[in-house]
Amino acid sequence: MPLKFDAHEFDAALRQFEQPKIQPAPAPVPPPVAARPSVVRPGVVVTPEQELKLRVIASRAKLKLMRDRAEALRDSLQRFRSQSRSVING
Repeated sequence: MPLKFDAHEFDAALRQFEQPKIQPAPAPVPPPVAARPSVVRPGVVVTPEQELKLRVIASRAKLKLMRDRAEALRDSLQRFRSQSRSVING
């Protein structure tokens, strides 16, 4: 004779063997400035102050590029929405 499934018994068994809560992985720590790849071309000698200035300039350029891309995506989404509304409304 087959056994019937008992949901309460199943839940009780699961509670006995609960998985331990997984701790989230710690956030990665950025490497020290000296360990980061240099923004200066090989063979060019610069002081640490000059390299810092170059890093700031490179970071600003990347930020501007990201902002421009975000703005272009926003404009594209707006055009798409207006086109889809005109198609839906006929």
